[in-house]
Amino acid sequence: MQTIFYADLSDAHPEEDHWVSVAGQRYPLEPFKPEGLKELLARAPHLTAGRNDLRITHCVKGAIPMRIDTVVRVHLRHSLRKTPGAKSETGISHSAIFYPPKQNLLDALGPDEVWHAPPIDYTSTAQNFLFHHPDIINKDTTLTQIIIDEFMAGDVSIATAINNLATLMRQMGPPKETGGWATLEPYTPPENEETGFDGKTTYYHQMPTPAVQGAALTPLSPLLIRIKNDARFEGKKWTVQTGQAVVPASAPIRAKLADIAVSAEAGADNWQAAVSNSAAISGCETSIAVVDSSKRQISIKMENSYIRYLTAYIRFYDANANPISVPSWKPDDAGILYDAITELPNIQSDEVRYIGFLSPMNNVLAVPIGPPGTASALVTFPENAVSASVYGSGLGTGHNPWPSTPALGGTLTGVFNLGVPAFMLGFGAAAQSYKPLYDIVEKITKTKAFLVAVGVILTGWTAYIVGSSVYNKQMNWSSFTSLVSLIFDKAATKALLWVEAELAAGELEDQIPFAGWIMLAVNICTGVAQMAETIVEVATSDWNIENKVSTTITTSVTVRPDPRNKSFPEGKAGAKRSCTVKMIYKDQTRPTVSQTFDLPTGFTATSFQVQFAGNTLGGSVKLEADFYIESWLAGKATTGYVENDEKHAATIDMYLVEQPVPLSAKSIYTHARILTYVNGAYGWTDTAVAPTATIVSRDTSPTGNAIGDWTGLTLSQRLGMIGLAWEAAGTGVADCDTGSTGQLYVFQNINIPGTSMDAVKFPSCGFTGQTRLIYDPFPPKFLMDSSGNWVIDPATKQPEPDPKDVKLGEYYVDPRPANLPYDQGGGYHLRKITLDDSTPFNMASVQPSYGRFAYFPDSVCLHPSGIVIGVSAKYQKLQIVTLTRDGAADSDLPLGQIGAGPAQDKNRPGLLFHPVAVACAYDGAVIVLEDTKSSTGKSVDVVSRLSAYDLHMNPVNRFFDEKGQPSPWLYLSNASDYYYLDLATVGDEKLTYIYILYYTGSGAQPSDYHMAIYTYGLTPPASNPLVVTNAIAAARLSVDMWHSAYTLNFAMVTDGKGQPAGPKSSTTGPAGRTVPSVSMWAPPLPSA
Repeated sequence: MQTIFYADLSDAHPEEDHWVSVAGQRYPLEPFKPEGLKELLARAPHLTAGRNDLRITHCVKGAIPMRIDTVVRVHLRHSLRKTPGAKSETGISHSAIFYPPKQNLLDALGPDEVWHAPPIDYTSTAQNFLFHHPDIINKDTTLTQIIIDEFMAGDVSIATAINNLATLMRQMGPPKETGGWATLEPYTPPENEETGFDGKTTYYHQMPTPAVQGAALTPLSPLLIRIKNDARFEGKKWTVQTGQAVVPASAPIRAKLADIAVSAEAGADNWQAAVSNSAAISGCETSIAVVDSSKRQISIKMENSYIRYLTAYIRFYDANANPISVPSWKPDDAGILYDAITELPNIQSDEVRYIGFLSPMNNVLAVPIGPPGTASALVTFPENAVSASVYGSGLGTGHNPWPSTPALGGTLTGVFNLGVPAFMLGFGAAAQSYKPLYDIVEKITKTKAFLVAVGVILTGWTAYIVGSSVYNKQMNWSSFTSLVSLIFDKAATKALLWVEAELAAGELEDQIPFAGWIMLAVNICTGVAQMAETIVEVATSDWNIENKVSTTITTSVTVRPDPRNKSFPEGKAGAKRSCTVKMIYKDQTRPTVSQTFDLPTGFTATSFQVQFAGNTLGGSVKLEADFYIESWLAGKATTGYVENDEKHAATIDMYLVEQPVPLSAKSIYTHARILTYVNGAYGWTDTAVAPTATIVSRDTSPTGNAIGDWTGLTLSQRLGMIGLAWEAAGTGVADCDTGSTGQLYVFQNINIPGTSMDAVKFPSCGFTGQTRLIYDPFPPKFLMDSSGNWVIDPATKQPEPDPKDVKLGEYYVDPRPANLPYDQGGGYHLRKITLDDSTPFNMASVQPSYGRFAYFPDSVCLHPSGIVIGVSAKYQKLQIVTLTRDGAADSDLPLGQIGAGPAQDKNRPGLLFHPVAVACAYDGAVIVLEDTKSSTGKSVDVVSRLSAYDLHMNPVNRFFDEKGQPSPWLYLSNASDYYYLDLATVGDEKLTYIYILYYTGSGAQPSDYHMAIYTYGLTPPASNPLVVTNAIAAARLSVDMWHSAYTLNFAMVTDGKGQPAGPKSSTTGPAGRTVPSVSMWAPPLPSA
């Protein structure tokens, strides 16, 4: 295709020569006559696309033949005759991405017509810089047409942001050694006869300034979001890794374990091992097989499906989960390469041992085509080791206790995944598979010379990492660009020759100016604050992606009926009965393991047994049994967490506790009681009359009894308490930091109905930032005696709690450190509270933290594994925080993981529209309520739905679509008319009730408010919602396992006669302390 290039050289030196450089060839530029612009635009109106300020001063002297099957970076060069002290013969100014026009425009070109390429100017340079982000860069013509034509130029907000960036660059001036929008940094490749470099010729590398890099976030963020939401990029620039909330202990697992058992039997030993998570984690998948059980020898295989190198490590633990020092240990199949690599500085330690490295997923210029990179190792467990952690270590962010483990993988990634593609983008040829290059890299890593060159980098590796806390480390991507020079080292000659073989003559040195641009583009959006605005993957993986390998046993579980009923629950004649037993691992993100026992017709035994083969030892484990009649959860049992060793987890007995009857389409709730303040004390007043205040009652006044916000309602079934959080004036307390009054966020604890109101707690000060309470919502486990009866506490006359039952704890969200830098402990911290009748809330500014969110969690839930999940409506993110058992200083806690991201395409799994609330189903699925109408931002669709996720923030197919097919979404009815407020879940994978609170219209009348109950299970429900209760005027919702519902109401607590009331002091409102009321709603009793 004959092409004419145009350029804007309005601020270039007029006495220098100028060329456009295309695939190693330089074509002279000549002045363009301004009077010809009108005629040119008539023939080529596309030249103005995406530009607010079109300037054309030059063009090539004649048309240039360009390929139509590839994408190529072009740039402008100029002589430096008038630049005293210039270190290179030429300088570099603007650049652009050239790609062929769409097919209809190509077809419209006559045989003698030429294509007029958009001008090479500041706008095209800004586009080119953004194009180098690894989630954007490619040489696919169709993808590039979409990115530049539809997004960069066609999306008004993105185009405006790119033009603003171009304006900034113009204001800063052309690149020079001493300044401009980029600095020209001299680089002299070392002498190498094979590659043709003489060791004397100097070239310029173009380094965009920090100001330009920072300003690039504004267009890059929405651009990445558009790409991540566009189905045309699936499998090319994004993939969906389907998650697992529950895995069955069924045929596939048994088959794998049976294979292992064969080798174990052959070795006359029954030692077994298994990985804790068989799915990929951040693109790294680990599997094992027992090779010789008598020697405790396994084969480890790892697969890398991301475009990055990883180094593989292993760390062994004893029976007490203590790491074992093994300074002389190495894999059984270690060879010459292993010995050479382990001589590198800081490559391994006495505890963390190197076992190999993984090449990237094969790709065509950052578009994956497969197969994944792999590594394998033959490993014998050392004496006293019962488990191990296997790591894939590479570029990442967050907690990094071993700074050197990512060094080798990170170095190879920096050079060959982030450096080489920047050269390849300038090649005239169509993109080729990178597999030959990765094969060459694998060979040169076996050479002493290359390892010596790498060793120099590893010695100074910590210079590429920033962050004062070990818990929050990030790559210094700007300084990381210097790694690209390794490709020119003599030791890497074979790799460089491969690069040169893909180019025409002169192309390689012509592309040196752009070496490192990919890493600079990554740098734009990898900070925690920037991550909130976009979607990133590789750069935000863990530094050390962990999977556990543990010795396994078979856990036998005996299930018995409720001791108050000597037989298992019965249903109607012919009703199917079954029991699902689950194994849940504490403080781990591995899926719950589940197994179902079907009771045969006529079953009269008083117990049955299920077995979990391949239970990986270590840590703590909890067993739960759910007994069903059809889909009704008729009984439940739980062990609480026990030590997962042979002594405690080999044989377990469980007694069911029968459950309430299921809800039906006739289960209309009625108001039962409300929190009041009577005779100087809080208590519950029975009444069928529901409160009538609505959201229009919101009052943000700084004085009086004014309630401005309702931030949360939480329930502790274990302790029988309720926690509420809100913002109000007249609470009687001052700000914890400043002592100011007015509207402050506070919280309060109360007892549930039917118990003494003896644990009312209120903080001694409030916050200007949002806060909320988080309670362990799960029911407790009680002791039973040898005869199968509940153990009754003689003092309380109630069943006695089992001391082995691990409590997840109760917390409040402390917003005070939110504005601190993250490496100084910034974020929203979880402070522990004690729910009893005497211990006050600890409001001290310095106290241990038990978890840290990067962004305020607008809604939270506690997962059975002890992990806290929060949603950020502002940033459309999921956050995952693992509770720290003993607490730690703010700066010593890792930030919670951040996932999902802004959705624009409702058919794109794994991304969120405006998240309103989150809940954890008892089966471990994370359920998110999304409603775009609640967002103040721009929404392309009206979307109201439920989304299911696992603990890796991957979408889970827990629902069914309109065709009965598994889906990660459950769409809610009347999406355009209902405004959703909160949700709660009760149930398990067979049948879960999802309570959703919402209003219609303006929300001004009590009749506008409703509570719908949706259901999901193993099969599609007959209809959804199951039932709707009207006139529930409330802001927040919580539900217990007996199906009682609690709401946080809009109006203040009253004296039972309709008058606001509360404890009074000189600093409260006129009616006393401003506290919103709480209601209890009850389902109807079942028919006889």
